[in-house]
Amino acid sequence: MIGFLRSAWLLARKDLRMFFRDRTGMLLGFLLPVALVTVFGFVMKSIMGADGDEAMPRVRLWVADLDGSEESRGLVAALRVASTVSLQPEAEQEGLEPESLEEAQEWVAEGKNNAHHVLVIPQGYGADVAAGSVPRLEIARDPGRPMESRLVSIGVMQAFMQQTEGRLWPALMGRSMEGAGMDPASAQTLVGFMESARQLMAGVFAAADEPAGADAGGSPRAAPDLTDFTAWMSPATFVDVQRGDRPSTLTLQLAQVVAGMTVMMLMFGLMAVASTLIEEREKGTLRRLFLAPLERESILFSKFLLAAVIGAMQLVVLLTYGELVFRVNMFRDPVTLAILMLSTVAAVTSFGMLVASWARTQKQAEGLSTLLILVMSALGGAWFPVQYFEGSLPAVARVAMRCTLTHWSMSGFQGMLWYERPWTDSATLAALGVLWSFALAAGAMSWMLFRRRHLSR
Repeated sequence: MIGFLRSAWLLARKDLRMFFRDRTGMLLGFLLPVALVTVFGFVMKSIMGADGDEAMPRVRLWVADLDGSEESRGLVAALRVASTVSLQPEAEQEGLEPESLEEAQEWVAEGKNNAHHVLVIPQGYGADVAAGSVPRLEIARDPGRPMESRLVSIGVMQAFMQQTEGRLWPALMGRSMEGAGMDPASAQTLVGFMESARQLMAGVFAAADEPAGADAGGSPRAAPDLTDFTAWMSPATFVDVQRGDRPSTLTLQLAQVVAGMTVMMLMFGLMAVASTLIEEREKGTLRRLFLAPLERESILFSKFLLAAVIGAMQLVVLLTYGELVFRVNMFRDPVTLAILMLSTVAAVTSFGMLVASWARTQKQAEGLSTLLILVMSALGGAWFPVQYFEGSLPAVARVAMRCTLTHWSMSGFQGMLWYERPWTDSATLAALGVLWSFALAAGAMSWMLFRRRHLSR
């Protein structure tokens, strides 16, 4: 028994020496979980809120105040502290908003300023609130974002209840019940009952709040959490803005999954192909190729061509599968799709060749590529739409996000699938420019490393 344990320990010690001998690979193995915990922590903190009290992400909501009354300004102030929306424009950007419902619809249709929900406060809002009637608020929205619509409804209702101090809740309840099919007489009876209950509860809460006093700064206080109220109780009605040929069943999340997982798996696949360079070096095949009557400079480019061809085939298969199963309208604009595919393959292939040229062992290549691919996928929007967490990330994380090739590839695919942008659109051209810049820079760096390590000997 002692001899068995002694032999096992000797073999394990031998393997440990080999493990610690490759210090770079060892450090990458420990760095990978640390990096993933950090990235996931920032992303989930941004999506779910900075503390445990916020259980939902904050959705970007643009507002156009066409009334300009004290009441409408109060609603805007209440929206700024609502728990489920991030109001746009910022307080220091006043004047940068649509000037009519029609312009708000154009913003949503074109994706201008990343607007997918625009609240329009109509003229006469203040007069309606002063008269005790429920005003008609309208929200131009993209119907393919159902989760955001629900959060916007909750945020608007939360702000409206805070701004009116609950005075119009009975009337709002009556209007909602009429919309649900209740006859007007019964709805008015319900309104009277709810008004009596409201006055009673208002007196109770006023007495309870008396010692607390008002806020010293006079700023609006955060409204109570009303997320349990159903969205149909919101005082605002939605005006759907359907884009062109996009299927009505296509949601942002579905398009995100198809494009995001395709890009991530492409990176893993092409990294494995690029690693054949390391495998040939370790097995001595690369040395024999140097002795063959070939241009040495062509060896690295041959790996690039191999990875590019396989990557293009992989993209075609994955995107075709996504179209057949999920009907995401992937081939609506084949020219734009082909250009995006070519640009993504070029950037990812150059990335794979750079890692393969830098790494001295297979272990180093696997550790670094896995680390970079997972971090870029999480930060760049391959796992979650960047719209969910971009505004809540620290400035350094936002810069890092824009430095990932996944961010620009996903921007291109989202623009094509979601906003039906052709490749000539300025936003798509910007994404393509970054992808090709990345491809050229990574390709040049991989070429320099390959020449230094192999051709200069």
